[in-house]
Amino acid sequence: MKTPSVTVKQAFKDCQDSQKYTLIDIRNATERQDGTPKNSIAIAADNLLHYAKDTFTKNHTYYIICQKGVSSLAAVNLLIANGMTNAINVDKGFEHWQECQLPVAQATVCAHDLRYSRHHQLQGFGKEAQDKLTKAHVLLIGAGGLSSSCALYLAAAGVGTLSIIDDDVVQLSNLQRQIIHTTASIDALKVDSAKSRMQAINPEITIHAIAQKLTETNAQQLIAQADVIIDGTDNLKTRYLVNDICVKLKKPLIYAAVYQYEAQISVFDLRMESSPCLRCLFPYTKGFEPENCSTQGVLGVVPGLAGILQASEAIKLITHVGQTLQTTLLICNLVDNSFRTIQYKKDSNCTLH
Repeated sequence: MKTPSVTVKQAFKDCQDSQKYTLIDIRNATERQDGTPKNSIAIAADNLLHYAKDTFTKNHTYYIICQKGVSSLAAVNLLIANGMTNAINVDKGFEHWQECQLPVAQATVCAHDLRYSRHHQLQGFGKEAQDKLTKAHVLLIGAGGLSSSCALYLAAAGVGTLSIIDDDVVQLSNLQRQIIHTTASIDALKVDSAKSRMQAINPEITIHAIAQKLTETNAQQLIAQADVIIDGTDNLKTRYLVNDICVKLKKPLIYAAVYQYEAQISVFDLRMESSPCLRCLFPYTKGFEPENCSTQGVLGVVPGLAGILQASEAIKLITHVGQTLQTTLLICNLVDNSFRTIQYKKDSNCTLH
């Protein structure tokens, strides 16, 4: 069955009668910067079906317009499939509307929507997932190599509240991998340097810079306040402390570690009773402390890659979009470009379960 369509000129003529016709512009915020058809209303494409179910009436006709007539065609087909046969596509879209020199109104584009317009366009993500990010609180433990790229991307993605804790200052030797800091930041507190960069990227979000070392005294309160915890530390004692509190409070924890040319990343979604924890993956061995980049070196891009993957896992945990690395250890080696995974499960002998 052919999708019902009208020309832009017919749509403009009909919509002079607002009692019978409504023109709905489903273009994204970026597209609407050039204006919007006069007398139209703007509804995000991913919200159109929900809007239609709540708003459409049987004795009214709804014209749907997009940029070129492609997205509106799909939208009308979806509406018709859901019983709304009074939805009609506007052929060739807003570009043809402009070519025909039909009246255009200046669009009021929300800066928030414009900032996240690429997320709003993303199939399966949209404004709903973006709103979840806006309401979320992520705690980053450490402001070094892992947290550098992770924090920048979480800030850019619009996570509403970011807390970052570290008591160290920026040193020249950090700058080869800790890209959130600059040469001008040397001798400044890392959390202050990180906050400045994150705020410059996204002034909409709230950032808490905590110039302290994570200890048994402050860890529980900080972890309790957050929705997702990012482990950006470099020693087992702190990793186990964070893990144990996350198990107790049922908080999702995103783990990463780097060594020379290699990174490993995993997720412990401790909201789930069946979830393994860090001790299940790496049982405690008294007196053992693995080598780290301070003594063995690390290729600068390795923590950058691992931090980006941590940011990706955090976004997925918050929005419930996509599959996380729960029960999977991802190992990346940049010497031979190998990416492999190891599956693991909850240890029945783990002392925390």
